[in-house]
Amino acid sequence: MARNLLVVLLSGASPSELRSAVEEHGDGAGPPNVYVVAPMHVGPLHWLATDEQDARDEASVRALEAEWILGQEAVGGEAGEADPTLAVEDALRRFAADEILLVGGPPDGSLVDSIRGLGVPIAYAGRGEGGRLRQTVRGLTSGRSAATPFVAFAGANLALLALGVVLTLIVAAIVWLAGAY
Repeated sequence: MARNLLVVLLSGASPSELRSAVEEHGDGAGPPNVYVVAPMHVGPLHWLATDEQDARDEASVRALEAEWILGQEAVGGEAGEADPTLAVEDALRRFAADEILLVGGPPDGSLVDSIRGLGVPIAYAGRGEGGRLRQTVRGLTSGRSAATPFVAFAGANLALLALGVVLTLIVAAIVWLAGAY
């Protein structure tokens, strides 16, 4: 009997990368049964405005493309939550996976640890791990980091401070020029 493989499409997963990763994870009984989940990529402005419909539509398209690329091996797919761990939890309720395959990437360490906590073996197929700074920035901008609200608050306050400084300089220049006459 074929194995059940839950494929998680991380950012930047290419069709050839997806195809080869699934082929590598087949067993002697043939290609695995594959269920694809594509977590939404929610940008910081969409996250702040709670406008996630475009991101959900894009994730649905990525999941359908992956199903089409895999053809007979794919048994289904869906758009998932912006947090890949929640997306995997939801998918595991619909599909009893023997293994989770992360394709694309790179995934950050906290993502791998949280998915590993679900009790299903994990494999990774994709590009290099990436640096810690890149992983931190990706976590902040996607809204997965616990520090995202603080960073958004601090960023907004810094923008207001910069605006205040610019306005003060403009007013000072106007007063100085008016005093010259």
